[in-house]
This record gives sequence, C-alpha cells and structure tokens, in this order.
Amino acid sequence: MTSATPQPPEYATQPAGQTAPGPAPQVARQAEAPAAEGTQAPKPPPAVTASLVLRSAAHAGTVATAASPFALAAPAAEAIADELVAIPDTTRVQPPRPSPVPERPRPPDVNGHRGRAGRLDRLRVGSHMVSPAALSRMGFAVPGGGLVVGADRRQRPVSVRFFRPEPTKITVVGGAWAGQLIAFRALAMGARAAVVTVEPSIWNSFGEWATKRTDRVVVWNQERPVAVAGTAAQPTLLVYDLGVAGPATPPPLGPWQTQLTVLRELDHAGVPSVQEGHLVLLQRLDGAEAGVAGTALRLPEHSVGFLQLMADDMLAVVGGGAADQYVWLTETDVERTYFGDPRR
Repeated sequence: MTSATPQPPEYATQPAGQTAPGPAPQVARQAEAPAAEGTQAPKPPPAVTASLVLRSAAHAGTVATAASPFALAAPAAEAIADELVAIPDTTRVQPPRPSPVPERPRPPDVNGHRGRAGRLDRLRVGSHMVSPAALSRMGFAVPGGGLVVGADRRQRPVSVRFFRPEPTKITVVGGAWAGQLIAFRALAMGARAAVVTVEPSIWNSFGEWATKRTDRVVVWNQERPVAVAGTAAQPTLLVYDLGVAGPATPPPLGPWQTQLTVLRELDHAGVPSVQEGHLVLLQRLDGAEAGVAGTALRLPEHSVGFLQLMADDMLAVVGGGAADQYVWLTETDVERTYFGDPRR
C-alpha cells in the first residue's frame, strides 16, 4: 500500500469545517503581542495604505477565531477597522508638484515699453488741450479736392474733383436747395466762400450755420471783384445764384478757385454757363429745359428723356471727362435737418 506523498504545509488539505493556519494568524499575533523591553513593534512598510491595513485587520479577526490564544475577537477587529478608517493616509507617496515655468521677458518695442511675454501693454490714452485761438487756425488739407456728390445705383460713392490746381467752373441747373447742398459739402472740405445772390435772405445765415464762424462765408447782393487766393489747404468757392443766367463780369479764376453757378431755370440765357462749365449737375427738368440741355450739351435722345423722369433726390452728372452718370444725393442727418426734403 502506497503511502500518500507528503504535501508542503502551504498546500496541505484540511478537513471541512477547519481553517488552515496561515500567515494571517501570525500577523495577528505580531500586532497583538506586547513589545519586548528595549524593542519597538514593527511598522508597516511605507507603501501600505490605510485601506490595505483595514483589509488585513478584518482578515486577521475572521481567520484566527480558534487558531491561537493570541487571536483577536471579531468585535475588537471591527473596532480597530473603524479606527483605521479615520486615520489619514500619510504614507502614500505624493507626486512632485511641477515647478512654475518662468516667464520670459519681452524685448522692448520701438517706444521702449517692455511688457510681459504674450501680453500687450496697457493703453495710455491721454488728452491734449488747445486754446480757442490755436483751434481757429486749424484747417483741412484736401489735395485733389474730391467732393462726394452722391451714390450710384450700386450704393457706391461718386466723387468729383471739385477743387483743382487749375481754375474750375461748375454749373448746377436746379433749385437753391441743390446749390446750397453742394456749397455746404464744399465748405466741409475747408473752403472759404463768397456768395453773390438775388435772394440774400436764404444765404445770410447759411455760412454761420455751416461753419460755426462768421468769417468763412460772405454774402453779396450784387457782383463784386473777388481777390481771395485759394490754396490746397483752403480753396476758394465763388457762388453765383442769379436766377436764369450766370455772372455778367466774372473775375478771372486762379489755382484752387472754383466758380459754382446756380441756374434756377434753364433757358437760352443760361446756355453759356452750361457750355463753359467743366462739370454740369442737373436736377429733374421739364420738357423745354431738357431740350435746351440736350442741345447745349449734345446729349443723346434717351438721356434727354431721362432728365424729365429723375426722382427729386437725383442728379445727372455731365462732363468731367467721364461718361454721364446719375446719382442719388443721399442726404446725411445733418443735411436733412437743415435743408429738408429734396426739392427744386
């Protein structure tokens, strides 16, 4: 009869109902045995956390119930487990906190300001005070003299060279409303103006309202010689609002001087002003006026017909070396407040 092969202690089988003595009772005994004099109780390794200690203590109280007189009772093991839950985990190795990346200084800009890397310098907005006398000497430099007449059918602005280094003549066929609107836009470019009119009442307050000054516009009720030179910074505008004809004895024009002739009605008396103008601006005309304009400007038949169909806020721009154009005046809020709705 063959005898059973002896098994190592850790693999030995035990009868049912018995628990094999394992390493857990030894751990329990070491934890419960009093330390000898002059010695210290062994400490768990640093890697052991509170959760692992909790599971070891609970296992020790369950397995060692009848293994040894040094075994712990189950209530005592649970009490130790409850106490261990409240123990903070000071043995866990914490990862090192990354050190902050030092900011690199930004090189100074062209003005010598040095800011933090990746950030813009704070704006330094100040104010500049000037005296009323110095402010009155300020002007507008307008080389080329581009004046916005209106907008085309695509809403693009249409401008003309209203002031030039050579003498310029412009004729407006329409009401005083259109003449004042064009003159107002010319004053906005820094011009000085002299107005000769048969109706001074509508022009007397015009200059002071438009420029907030009394020395930019002068109004006369009869023709006078004008000896005001024009410059690119401050051109000169001569307005003749005499009804159906232009000036009888206009003064010779110089550089940066523009003569604006306003014809309230168009007949044969106004043909010389229309033909002499470098640029002609026309509001809507009646049949007789359209015929005179077509003959004087040599307009095609369809253009003569359209001059009679234009809206109140439209102008026909003829001359200036370009094809004839039709523009909408597009009043601003300020212009609409002072001049009112388009009319002739």
